[in-house]
Amino acid sequence: MDDLKRNLLVVQIAKKLENDNISPDEQNPEILGIYHKFALNELNIENLDIEEIVNEAFLYLKMQNSTDIDPIKQGDKFAAGFS
Repeated sequence: MDDLKRNLLVVQIAKKLENDNISPDEQNPEILGIYHKFALNELNIENLDIEEIVNEAFLYLKMQNSTDIDPIKQGDKFAAGFS
């Protein structure tokens, strides 16, 4: 999957999370499962990529909602791999 498509999918999931008022810190497996199913059934994301893309959507929201995080300096705090 190319980066543009992946980014669009992450944003679509993030918008759904925001519309559903889900916290970027959500850890409940049942709630996460809802978004895994959304990614599979509504966005047609391949099963192998679902967990990673949904996690990226949560990370995207967390970083977007934080005013004191520099993703370049603190991305490793979120396991984003930035350094």
